[in-house]
Amino acid sequence: MAVRQIERAVILEPEDIEAMHRPFVNKGNSDPVVRAYREALRASTPGWLAALDTESKTVSRSRLDELLTAIGHRRGLVGALPDGEVKTEALDQLTSLDELITEMLAQLDGTTSGAGNL
Repeated sequence: MAVRQIERAVILEPEDIEAMHRPFVNKGNSDPVVRAYREALRASTPGWLAALDTESKTVSRSRLDELLTAIGHRRGLVGALPDGEVKTEALDQLTSLDELITEMLAQLDGTTSGAGNL
């Protein structure tokens, strides 16, 4: 005995079709979602970081804490990317920096004996 299939479908109105397309239109660099994502990436970077170079070789505990917070924000943004080399490399860099900052804070705590922020 043959099995018959019955298909149920919705007849779409032009407005329905437009509503389905609208969120997925690629507007490139002018896309508000792309702009918002870029702004969020920029905002996740501490402002003082750009001025940090080989001449200014010290950083305070509060700035190290700020970097850990920034790493968390950036990790969340990068986590939204599709799996692949770019995402993996970005997450690896963030993990390495997190480990480095955590190590610095542990060393700082060991030498300051709870003396507070530097």
